[in-house]
Amino acid sequence: MLATHRSPISRRDLFKLSAAGIAAASVSGWFGSLAAHAEKSGRKHKSCILLWMDGGPSHVDTFDPKPEAGAQIHGGWKAIATSAAGVRISEKLPQTAKLMHHAAILRGMSTEEADHGRARVYMHTGYKPGIGGVTYPGIGSTVSAELSETDFPLPNFVVTGTPLNKYDFVGDPGYRGPLHAPLALSEPSKGLENLKPIVPQDDFDDRANVLEQLEKNFARTTKSPAAEAHQTTLARTLKLMKSDKAKAFDLSQEPAAMKQAYGDHQFGRGCLLARRLIETGVPFVEVYLANWDGHSKVEADRAKALMPVLDIGMSALIGDLKERGLLDSTLIIWMGEFGRTPRISPQGGRDHYARAWSTALVGGGIKGGQVIGQTDANAADVKDRPISVRDFMATVCHALGIDGTKKIDTPSGRPIQIVDKGVTPIKEVFG
Repeated sequence: MLATHRSPISRRDLFKLSAAGIAAASVSGWFGSLAAHAEKSGRKHKSCILLWMDGGPSHVDTFDPKPEAGAQIHGGWKAIATSAAGVRISEKLPQTAKLMHHAAILRGMSTEEADHGRARVYMHTGYKPGIGGVTYPGIGSTVSAELSETDFPLPNFVVTGTPLNKYDFVGDPGYRGPLHAPLALSEPSKGLENLKPIVPQDDFDDRANVLEQLEKNFARTTKSPAAEAHQTTLARTLKLMKSDKAKAFDLSQEPAAMKQAYGDHQFGRGCLLARRLIETGVPFVEVYLANWDGHSKVEADRAKALMPVLDIGMSALIGDLKERGLLDSTLIIWMGEFGRTPRISPQGGRDHYARAWSTALVGGGIKGGQVIGQTDANAADVKDRPISVRDFMATVCHALGIDGTKKIDTPSGRPIQIVDKGVTPIKEVFG
């Protein structure tokens, strides 16, 4: 079954079309045609990579360490100096520490949702779930809608890492429509498999034309979101297959040294794929790193094991983008759905905590080397410059050149502002 209005396009969807003989042509010459397209279009917009820490990482263990607090707060971890004067982060992020002059750490995050599902929606959309009975698009769908070009030969929104079918909000573009749903790849190293045609090109074209006509006829007589989504998915998939873009998803094209620099793990491969896609003009890529939800000691130890994975992948991405001249035009967002309780629980872990936590922004033209907001001595409350979800979302939009006050008409005719009313971007982020 192809992706619906509430689903991203997956490799399985592509495989089914391939099995029907509707598959890609040769990928030879793709990079040259893509470069010609970029030169012709004169694309100047920024791009965004969201590094999503699913489950909620501890701010104390990452970007807001409290080495002077008791052991029940700092957990035995030290803070280390960074390339940004006076800024210290966890000792478990030594490579990232060398690049903090490119980053702004937002230690004043103070949000209202400490439930995984609701907080995921809130942090992706800027709107609390269920408000007004509207399904709001995530930031990826918003970027796709606002910054993409209709003739661009690649998907405008790609997600990789954790399978997304259990998080409907990520794959649901809401009122933006199915055109702006993501292409989801669980394992970055597999890329887009099964795209070569199993029939001659003439047969391929005939089958594609027949299928497209059937879809159009059905959509004309059956007006429903599902019919629209099905037709849109077919059109997107055929465009995807015919664009000769498969090499952008092929990590085997990278030198062994580059793959090693990013790390031999799913997150590192996702970061490398994100760089490749951004480099070719994809405006939004989301990379998942899951299992930060450390309530018990066993779970907390599992979350701690993610720290070197994060450090290697994130630092390689920042350095690689800088080396290629892409960091100023690419905003990297590091965040989860909330933080963790500052005090370690009797079970040896940390619980959900939305009252005070951290996110980080890197590149994208922001002013790096700074910390915005401050928590108290125990990282329990924001004592300076609290930042709401809406303020955060307005800041991201501003950094990407998106007008957050713009109103979009939903299919029902209701105008909705991209970012909820009454907020302004965090001015310190921009110097």
